[in-house]
Amino acid sequence: MKRLVFILILLFTLTLSACNPVEEDDGVLEYNDLASKALFTHVDAESKSNDKYIVYYYQEACGHCQEIKQEILAFVLEFDALEIYIIDTSKALDSSSFQEYRGTPTVFVISGGEVIESYIGSDDILRFIDEYSDIQYDYDLFESQQVSSYNQILELEEDEYLVYYYLESCPNCNEIKDQLLAWAFSKNIDEFYLLNGADVENPDDIPTELQILASGTPLLIVMSNGIFTDEYYSGKDAILDYID
Repeated sequence: MKRLVFILILLFTLTLSACNPVEEDDGVLEYNDLASKALFTHVDAESKSNDKYIVYYYQEACGHCQEIKQEILAFVLEFDALEIYIIDTSKALDSSSFQEYRGTPTVFVISGGEVIESYIGSDDILRFIDEYSDIQYDYDLFESQQVSSYNQILELEEDEYLVYYYLESCPNCNEIKDQLLAWAFSKNIDEFYLLNGADVENPDDIPTELQILASGTPLLIVMSNGIFTDEYYSGKDAILDYID
């Protein structure tokens, strides 16, 4: 009888323990959760890629970094339009080469080894998170890369760059707009330019070097130091194949 009672008590205890809820993750993020995104020197952080990417500079002991810790770490985990990295500057053995760097917390958007956007301080970084979390792929994103004349294309001094010739009223341009601009957004800003055919100065006066533009839109051409390389992609299918 005693043995039976013992077995019943044991079974009851095991049943209760099985019903206890498993402790759930409280959702609090730590820097270690982003170990794959961590960099350890400023040199690495500031020359990671020639394409566009983001680096978040922080220190664990920094009060303002702590204020935005959950927001920025969640953003780093979720954002996938650009590569994004973090660096604890208190553990780095070297110093930043960027004159824009003032301390932590700081977010830099980097392209071609140069800072093209900077967000310094917790308030500025929260604004950055809001803007980039709701990013819209439109031509306005490329304001600094818009050219409005044929001469501008011919005067660019880059070893290789792309010029996308389009019309906002072109149905095929609109079909590939989101995919093309999302791809272009991640590229070095000195490697991708846009030319809106409706805004071109003297549209009928096409230089001999750019006669390919007379073939219509959408058109993606490869240039080198103002010279058309004879490589181009005409029409939506050819352009999508190229960027894929």
